[in-house]
Amino acid sequence: MATQAQACCGTPPEPLQIDSPPAVGTESSCCGDVQETPATTAESSCCGDIPAVGAPATDTASDTCCGPDVQTGLDFTTAAKQFGATESTWPYLHPAWLRATETALPEAKAWHSVARRGDDAVLLPGFVFDAPSIVDTDPRTYLGWQPATGETACCSVTSCCNATTDVEAIGEDKFFPSLVLGSPIGYRSETVATTDDPLLLADLLDETVPAARAAGIRSIVAPWIADIPANESLLVALQAYGATISFWGEENVLTLEHESFDAHFAALKTRKRRKLKEDHAKALASGVEVIRKDGTDLLPYADRIAELTGLNRQKYDGSEGPEQIKTLLLSMIEGGADVRAYLGLKDGAVVASMVTFRQNNRLFIKWAGFDYDAIGERSGLYFELTFDRPLRDAYEEKLEALESGPGADQAKRLRGCLPRAVHTALIITDSKLAPKAAELQRAFGEARREALGAEVADTSVAGRLRSAFRGGPQLEPIKPVQPEGSCCG
Repeated sequence: MATQAQACCGTPPEPLQIDSPPAVGTESSCCGDVQETPATTAESSCCGDIPAVGAPATDTASDTCCGPDVQTGLDFTTAAKQFGATESTWPYLHPAWLRATETALPEAKAWHSVARRGDDAVLLPGFVFDAPSIVDTDPRTYLGWQPATGETACCSVTSCCNATTDVEAIGEDKFFPSLVLGSPIGYRSETVATTDDPLLLADLLDETVPAARAAGIRSIVAPWIADIPANESLLVALQAYGATISFWGEENVLTLEHESFDAHFAALKTRKRRKLKEDHAKALASGVEVIRKDGTDLLPYADRIAELTGLNRQKYDGSEGPEQIKTLLLSMIEGGADVRAYLGLKDGAVVASMVTFRQNNRLFIKWAGFDYDAIGERSGLYFELTFDRPLRDAYEEKLEALESGPGADQAKRLRGCLPRAVHTALIITDSKLAPKAAELQRAFGEARREALGAEVADTSVAGRLRSAFRGGPQLEPIKPVQPEGSCCG
C-alpha cells in the first residue's frame, strides 16, 4: 500500500501586530490586544506565497518547502506518471522494461518509490518477493547460498565460497518477504532522477525503509549497484540504514575515445590486433552471414532470439528462461526503446543472435544466443556479434561508450574495455540476525573478489576511504580465466 510523507510545516501562524493602537475587531488576551489580520493577505517566503489566514489549506507535502513529497509502495502505473523514458540512464530502468518485469516474473510485486521537490524528482524502482523466485533476486544468494537445483546468479562464481549450510540454518523465513531495489533481470540497482540531489534521495529512503519494515519486509537488497558517481549517494544512504556493502563483481565498459573503429583498432597493441584479426578470420570462415535488424523489424525473430538466448542461459546455468526474455524484448520494442539485434544466418536459418539497446549516448550489450550444434564451440562468432559489430556501429553513430557487461572479462579487456565494480547492499530487518548476515556477506564478497583474480587498484587516501564504505579493498580483476562466452553474453 502506498504511503505518503506528511508536511512538516503545518498551518502558518497568524501574523501578530505588536504595539499597535486598538482597532475595531481586536481581541484582548494575556499578551495584550492583538489585531485581526484580514484573510485576503498573504506572505511570501522561500516556499512561494504562504496561504493567507482563513484561506483553504492543502494536504500535500509538496505544497511547502519544508520537505519533499515522498510516496512509496507504488504500482507501476502510478510511478510511471512521474517519469519518461529519457530520464533513465540504463535501458533496464526504461518504463517498458519495468512494466514487463511483472509479466516476466508474476511473483514480483511492484514497490516503487518517488520523491519530488519542486521540479526535481527521484524514482527508486523496487519489487517485493514473498517467497524465493529466481536466484538473482534471492537475498541469500549474496551471502554465498546456492539452491539445490544448481541454478546460479548471473556471472556468479560458485567454486570459491559456498555458505549454503550456514545460510539455510538461519531459515528462509528470516529473509522473506524481501524488497529488491532496482530492476530484476536487468541486474541494475539505482535511481532514475531528474537531478543529482543526495538530500532528495535521502528523503526518499527515509520514507521507503521504515515503510518496508512496517509492512513486514524482512530484507531489503540492492544487489547490483554499479560503481559510478551517481550511485555514491545511494550506497551512503543505504549504509546509514544499516546496510552491509559488499563486492559482487565487475562489468566492462569501453569509452569511445577515438574518431572511428579503425582508429580504435590501430591504437591497440600489436598482440591485441593480431588476436582480433584471428577472431575475425574465424568468423568469416564459419560461413555465417551477420545482419542487423532494428525495432519492429525484429518481431518475426523474437521467438528464435528468445530460444537461442535461453540455450545460452541453460549452458551456463543462468536463471532466465525463453518466455521471460521474449516478454521483455517485445515490451521494449513495443514501448519504443531503441532495440537492435545482430543475427547470424546459416543456410537461411538463424543460428546466432545478439540483442543490444541504445539508451541516450551509450550502447548496451544484453542477450547473446548461439546454436552450438550448428556452428560449433569455437566459431569465432561470439565476439563478432557481441562486441566487434556493435562497436563499429557505436563509432559510426558517434556514441560515448559501449557497455559490454560482465563475463568474458579477459577477452573484453583485450579489446580495450575497463572494469567497473558492482556492489551489493543488504539490510536485514531482524537486528539479532543482522550481524551474522553481515559476516557471511562480507566473507562472500571477499571470496568472490579473490576468485576473480583481483588486486588493489587505488592505494591513495581517497581511494582507501571510498573502498572502506563500499565493503573492502577497491579491486579489479587482472586476468580471470574464463571460456569464450558466458551467461551474460
